[in-house]
Amino acid sequence: MRLLQVSEQTVRRRTVEKLKLELERFPLTPLRIKGGLLSFKPSLLAHQVKEDDSRCTVSLYLRNCEGSDRLLVLCRMTGGFYARGQSQEAPARAPQVVERRFIINCDEDDGETRRAFDMDEVISLQPDHPFDQVTVLFHVYDVASPRAAVGVGHHLNQARLQGNLCDLKLVVEGVELLAHRLVLAARSPVLSNMLTGDFREAREGRVELVDASRVVVEKFLEFLYTDLIEEWQDSELELLQLAHKYMVPELGTECSLRLWSCDPPGALEVLHAVGLSEIICGPLRQRLTAIVVDNHKVLADTPQWLEFKKTFPVLVDTMLGHKAQTSYTMASVWSL
Repeated sequence: MRLLQVSEQTVRRRTVEKLKLELERFPLTPLRIKGGLLSFKPSLLAHQVKEDDSRCTVSLYLRNCEGSDRLLVLCRMTGGFYARGQSQEAPARAPQVVERRFIINCDEDDGETRRAFDMDEVISLQPDHPFDQVTVLFHVYDVASPRAAVGVGHHLNQARLQGNLCDLKLVVEGVELLAHRLVLAARSPVLSNMLTGDFREAREGRVELVDASRVVVEKFLEFLYTDLIEEWQDSELELLQLAHKYMVPELGTECSLRLWSCDPPGALEVLHAVGLSEIICGPLRQRLTAIVVDNHKVLADTPQWLEFKKTFPVLVDTMLGHKAQTSYTMASVWSL
């Protein structure tokens, strides 16, 4: 499945609760995918658990669902706490999370007229204790794309896996992975120069990779041949580094899309790995920095944070120096 879009919106609880007495829904930013593949208008509705209880249930609704394909949507709601609103003495509380996956089938139409439809109460968050804010995350996947099963890239990849007509060896972790020189040269200008110029790799038909794991290189080859990776297995960061090194922007974009909504430890891992380099683009760096800063209280005593602080002290000072001025983004969207 191909990840098409990540959309995340954060709303303060009190904003949603203002409408609960009138049973009105709080509108979120509409989601639209390029090319008319899918669009809908999400909204939140708050219900009080008990009359004398500060807790409330928040439900998500989708209105005006329209599109031209069959798509899988992962929806996740998180009831969390406004990090800058907590005192330093207040104990850190884990957020509450609910998740649902569902198919939106936009292929069902009446003749030539495609009708919009609504989805009532897609998901609800029933907290065990009061929370300050609600975050709604959407991952939209294309499950109807036939590209994984057809095309010359698929057949070439099958030939690679079977060792047919391969004229190149990639050596990683002492293992030789077979490939076709023409395919790699066509996808990567770096590999093209290496394999067509007066270099040892071109003469010997052999390339040694010393800064990547075998598993990740196999996924890298899979993408070069098919533009798809079936099983990512948390390899986005290493693949992003390979995409940068060998100048494969399509892979870099897809890795960035998948890293957009990683958890706080994952965001810290990416920032530590890339340091001050330009491996990640500006918007993604800002996004990951905001995730780390907003969850600094949880990360502060971890070995990962202490190592990051030791390695990049100036970067850490800059991040924390802007903590007071940083605010939550109402809506952040990344699309292919």
